[in-house]
Amino acid sequence: MSAPKWWRRLRNQPVAAEPGRSAVDEDKPDLREFVYLDEVSLRSLLSSQKGGVTDSTSEQATDASEAALAGTVSASSPLIGKAGVESRYQTSNSSTIQTSRKATVQSWFREFHEIKGLRLIELVKPSNPARDLAELNGVGEASLRARTDQLQRGTLVEYRVRLSADPVFHLGTMVSEFTGMAEDYPDMFAGGNGLGSLKEVQPINKILQRLLAGLIPIRATSVDYVVVELDGIEYVVHRGLIDGLNLATKPLQVVGVTEHLAYWKDIRRVLFSDAEFTMLCRVSRPGLHDSWTPVKLADLFRTVTPNLVEQINAAGKVPFGSVGAGRAGNVNETRLAAALQAYTDSVQADIGKNLTDDQAAEVDLLIARLKPDATTVSGQRAAFGTLTDTLEKLLGSRPEAARALELRDEARQKAGLSLFPAVTAAALTTVSAQAPDNPADAARLLDVDVIAIYW
Repeated sequence: MSAPKWWRRLRNQPVAAEPGRSAVDEDKPDLREFVYLDEVSLRSLLSSQKGGVTDSTSEQATDASEAALAGTVSASSPLIGKAGVESRYQTSNSSTIQTSRKATVQSWFREFHEIKGLRLIELVKPSNPARDLAELNGVGEASLRARTDQLQRGTLVEYRVRLSADPVFHLGTMVSEFTGMAEDYPDMFAGGNGLGSLKEVQPINKILQRLLAGLIPIRATSVDYVVVELDGIEYVVHRGLIDGLNLATKPLQVVGVTEHLAYWKDIRRVLFSDAEFTMLCRVSRPGLHDSWTPVKLADLFRTVTPNLVEQINAAGKVPFGSVGAGRAGNVNETRLAAALQAYTDSVQADIGKNLTDDQAAEVDLLIARLKPDATTVSGQRAAFGTLTDTLEKLLGSRPEAARALELRDEARQKAGLSLFPAVTAAALTTVSAQAPDNPADAARLLDVDVIAIYW
């Protein structure tokens, strides 16, 4: 190895993430407080490395002592000869102390965390930043610079993050809290269409709660790492390593689904404050991604409602105040009109009858009058019902109820009419407003299974 390479390799060796200790507490273990811990995953992983999990340990100490005292008295005389008396005293004492210690899940985590070589990325920081790209490319420590193809499924990684719930969970929690307040203090929501907005969002919240089924999706932004592209290859790089280099970076976000019952603290203290924590997790999907599905059960309905996942993701990005916004230019009105027109054509084809020009003009006027009903689920349902009754009067027959439902669903999908009409327009506006000016600045997502969150 040449001297420059040797020096660069030595210069960028990682050091402990907490270098500010004094010599007095050098061997003192870190304070670690858990806010989330998946005990099932931890036991499984620890057993795979140790062959078993220690439930308890015992120690025994024995102390024994013995003392002896001996004495002899003798005398001799020419008359009586020799005589003697001997006395001996001996005593012994012993004590045994046995101590039993029961293992806890925290001790299992410490035992697992101390196993060397398991984590691809762990809490380190470079001793010095790279001075140029050549020096950066010479860094081989994965905890400082890792190719994205090294992030294979099952890889163990550890990051410091700013923790937050996914916007989808934010929406559900916000609606639940506002609903509770509206029930307790209805006067507060009497003005400004507040109660109407709540009524529109409540069905969405019920769907989300049913699909989440006790799971909480989280979206955490890495504090120490960013994503950079070097020679066409993406790397996850420590911020301290590229400090001073003029490189285009993207935020790294760690996303995953956690179990509500595995949290050790109230989630309101953990998931809504953007506080910093450390996450230990395993990569769920290899590499980095641009999107993910926070509501896993929604994938089950892709064959029935292909756009459900996208609509749920968009709903999570809508501010509460945007729900129930003005109707002018609402995208739902355009889509409802297109869906009603498609439904009209499908009904004519299904029953084998066509409208006359005058009848078609009457239907067009009816559709224009029904467009403002697009912002509510009940309004959309009533609009389809009114149109069906009108077509029956004009054509003399109507499809069977089951067939009419199929035709409505086909018309909805063809027109792109959302299952969540109250938030579609606001979602499109919000997503457009929140989109970065440069698409290259968009965060890259690492999809993981969370083992522990602590600080």
